[in-house]
Amino acid sequence: MPKLKVAVLGERGLVGQMYVERLTDHPYFDLTGDLGSAGVIFSALPDCAAQEEESKYAAMGKAVFSSASYHRLDSDIPLIIPEVNPEHLDLIPIQQKKRGWDKGFIVAKPNCTLQSYLLPLFPLHQKFQLKKLMVTTLQSTSGAGRAFELEGNVLPYIADEEEKSEREPLKILGSLSEDGITPLYDIGISTHCNRVPVPHGHLACVSCSFEVEPNLDKVIALWNDFPGLSLPSAPMKPLQYIDDLNRPQPALDVGRENGMAVTIGRLRPCNLFHLRFVALSHNLIRGAAGAGVLTAELAYQRGLL
Repeated sequence: MPKLKVAVLGERGLVGQMYVERLTDHPYFDLTGDLGSAGVIFSALPDCAAQEEESKYAAMGKAVFSSASYHRLDSDIPLIIPEVNPEHLDLIPIQQKKRGWDKGFIVAKPNCTLQSYLLPLFPLHQKFQLKKLMVTTLQSTSGAGRAFELEGNVLPYIADEEEKSEREPLKILGSLSEDGITPLYDIGISTHCNRVPVPHGHLACVSCSFEVEPNLDKVIALWNDFPGLSLPSAPMKPLQYIDDLNRPQPALDVGRENGMAVTIGRLRPCNLFHLRFVALSHNLIRGAAGAGVLTAELAYQRGLL
C-alpha cells in the first residue's frame, strides 16, 4: 500500500523538529516539504497562527493533527489520547458537516502535561470511577520552547497551564453524541503547574479519590495489564510501574519505549484522598509529536485518511 504524503507546519520549533524526526522513514507516512501535495498536516504552530492556518488546510481537504490549544475545547473537534478515547474520532463526520468541509478535518492533541497523569488514571477511572483529583506538575524547560532557560530556580506559574489541565480531561473522558462531545463534569480537578530546571519530562504528583476505593495491589495490576495499541509508534507497555521510592526520575526514565511510555512510582495511600502516586512522561514525544503521530496512525488504521 503506498504511503500517504504528509507535511509539518511549524517545523522549525522543538515540537516541529520532533515531528520531522518521528515521521522520517515512517511505515505509513511519506514526509514532504510541499504542503500543497500533502494529504495530512501535522501542525506544531503556536495558537496565534493555528487559529487561521489549521482551519484553512482542513477546508482544503487535508487531515490536520494539531498540537496547538486553540481548537481543543471545540465540541466538534476530537481531543485524543489514542489509548483513552479512540472512539472520539467518530466525531469527524459531525465536524465536517458542521463546518462545511468535504474531506478535511482537525484532530487536536491534549496539553502536553496531561499524558503524565491522565493516561495512568484512565484504567482506574474505568474500574473505580474517578471523582476528585489534585495534581502538582513539575514541567521541564523544553515545554516552554527552544529559547527558554531556567537554572537554580522553580517558577510556580505557567500561563494558562492550570486551566488547560483542569478542563481538557473532562472533555477527553466525556461522551460522544450526535451534537459533539459532552464533557464529564462530575469530576473535581485542581492543579498546580510549576516550571523546573529539567530539560525533558513532565512529572506529576497525583492524589485522587474514586466512587469505589481502590485496592493498591489491584491498581498496580491494572497498570501492568493496560494494553498497548498495534500501531508503529505505540509502546508495548504504555504504563510502567517501578517499585522504587526514588523513581520515576526524568534523567533515568523519560526515554522509556522511545519516549512513549508513562512511568509511574510511589503508589501509596493518601491522608486526604484514596491514593497518591508520581508519574512521568516525555513532554516533546508522548506529550506532543509522538502522540500526534500515534493519533494519525490510529486514524489511518480506521480508514479515515
